[in-house]
Amino acid sequence: KMKSLLIVLFVSISTLTAYGQDESTMNATYEGFINGTYVFTDDEGERVEFNNVANGVSAKYDLNSSKFVGRQFSITFTIDLEMDEDDEEIQVSTITNLLMPE
Repeated sequence: KMKSLLIVLFVSISTLTAYGQDESTMNATYEGFINGTYVFTDDEGERVEFNNVANGVSAKYDLNSSKFVGRQFSITFTIDLEMDEDDEEIQVSTITNLLMPE
């Protein structure tokens, strides 16, 4: 009984925090933490960079180490527009979930 309550609570909290942000998913290979961004290469060979990693993700996968370089991931992410110090809109991409296929 308690377990199902926790699951319902977790799902409703997750839904609330993600509200207003469109999450996208892609498959890509991790290249490393380069110049302050998390760099991946997608299936077409395009370089994709992420600014942030959610706390739960960094607890599961330490992307600052070279341990996961060259590994394939399924990446769930959000892209937000924020204002920089010059009042210009910049895209900030955050990895919200990572899965490493078996």
